[in-house]
Amino acid sequence: MRSKRIRLSAGSPRDLGTGSHIAILVGLTLLAGGLFKVAAFAREAFIATRYGVSEITDTYFGLQQFPLALATFMFGAFALAFTPAYADAKRNASTVKWLRGLLFYGCLIGALLTLTMLASAPVLLKMFVRSGRSEAWGTLAILSPCFAPIVCIGIWSGICTARGSSISAMTMTGFPYLVMTVAIVLLHLAGALGSQSLALSMATGFVLVGIYALLRILWAQPGFARTDVLMPWRHSDFRRFVRQLAASSLENIAFVANQFFILYFLSRAGTGAISANNYAMRVGMLGYSLFAQPLAQLMQARICLVERVERTSTFRRWLLILAVGIAAIASAVFFFRLTVIRIVYMRGSFTETELKTVAAILPAWVGYVVVLSVNAFLARYLFTTSRGATYVRYMIPAYIAANLLRFVVPTTAGTSWIIWCSVITEGFAMLISLRTCLRERKDSKLIPLPSTQEVCS
Repeated sequence: MRSKRIRLSAGSPRDLGTGSHIAILVGLTLLAGGLFKVAAFAREAFIATRYGVSEITDTYFGLQQFPLALATFMFGAFALAFTPAYADAKRNASTVKWLRGLLFYGCLIGALLTLTMLASAPVLLKMFVRSGRSEAWGTLAILSPCFAPIVCIGIWSGICTARGSSISAMTMTGFPYLVMTVAIVLLHLAGALGSQSLALSMATGFVLVGIYALLRILWAQPGFARTDVLMPWRHSDFRRFVRQLAASSLENIAFVANQFFILYFLSRAGTGAISANNYAMRVGMLGYSLFAQPLAQLMQARICLVERVERTSTFRRWLLILAVGIAAIASAVFFFRLTVIRIVYMRGSFTETELKTVAAILPAWVGYVVVLSVNAFLARYLFTTSRGATYVRYMIPAYIAANLLRFVVPTTAGTSWIIWCSVITEGFAMLISLRTCLRERKDSKLIPLPSTQEVCS
C-alpha cells in the first residue's frame, strides 16, 4: 500500500513519463487542494456578504497577516528543509530522534511569538489599524494563540510529504480553512456573529487542527530521551537540517517582509483599502493556488527523478505547460473579473461601489500571479539543482526595489499601484532568473552537479 501511495504522490520515471500519468497526477493534486480552496473561498464570500468593506474587515485582514506569515514560512521554507531531512533520518534509522526536540522548541518559539504579539499590541495597532483600536485589541488577542498550532501543522505536513503522501500533506495544510468556514457559519446560525467572529473562526481552525497534528507527531515518535528533547542539536542530521533551514529561510523572510510593507502602504491608503485588496487577491490568486503551485510540486518531483542531462529539457516542458495554463487562467480572470466578483461577493453588505474598488485592484493581482507562478517554478528548479542562491540573489533586490518604488509613486496613482510595484520589480527578477535557467550550455553534461540522490535526500 505504501509503495502505491509513494508513486501516486511523487511519481517515478515510468509513472510520470506519459501524458496520461501526468494528467492523472495533476488532476488528483488539483482536486485535493481545490476542495479546501473552495471552502476558503466560501468563507471569504460569507465575510464579504456580512461585513462588506469596513473597519472590521480592515482590522481582521490586517492582523491575520501575522499568523499567516508564520504559516507561509512553515509550509514553504521550513518544509523545503525539513522534508528531506526527516526522510533521510528515517532511512538511516527506525526513528527520528530529534523530532520531539524540534517539536518542543518549535512550540516554544510559537508561544514566544504569541507573547510578543500581545506585548507589541500598542505598536501594531498604531501601525495597521486606523480606528476602533479597542475592538482591534480583542481581534489581536484572539489571533495570538495561532502560532504554536501552525508550527505543529507544518511539522506534520512535512512528515506526510517525507512519507510519500503529498495529498495528505496538502489536506493537512488546507483543513484549517475548512474548519474556519464551518466555525463562522455555526456562529451565524447561532446568532452570535459579531466583530470578533472572524478572528474567532480563524483561531478555531488553526487550534483544532494544530492539536490533531500535535497528537499525530507524538504518536509517530513514541519513544524518546530527555536529551533528545532538550538538546536535539547533538544529532548531526539535525544540525544539517538547521543549516539547510537557514539557507531556505533567507528569501522567505524577504518575501514576508515585503508583504508587510504592502500591508503598511495599504493601511495608509484609507479605510477599506486592506479589505478591497484582500478580496481582489483571493480572486486573483486562484490560478496560483489551484494550478501553478501543485504543478510546481509535480515538476520538482520529476526533476528529482530524471537523469542530470534531462533536467533542463524536463524543466522546459513543464514550464511550457505552466505558461499555457496560467496565461489562460489569468486571461479569463481579467476579462471576466466583474462577473466573477459579482458571483462571489455581490450580496448582502457588499455594494456596487465596493465591487468597482475590488475590480480596479484585480488586474494588478492577475499580473502578480503570473509572475509569482513562474518564479515558483524557477525557485524549485534552481533549488533542486543546487543553484538556489541564484534565485535568492535576484529576488531580494527585487523586494527592496518594490518598496522604494512605492515611496516614489504618488498616492493619487491609486491602490493598485502598490501591487504593480511588485509586479514590475519581481517580474524583472523573473526574467533574469528565466534567462539563467534557459541558457544552459551545450556542454552541461560536463558540469559537475550533485547526484539525484543527493538533491532529493
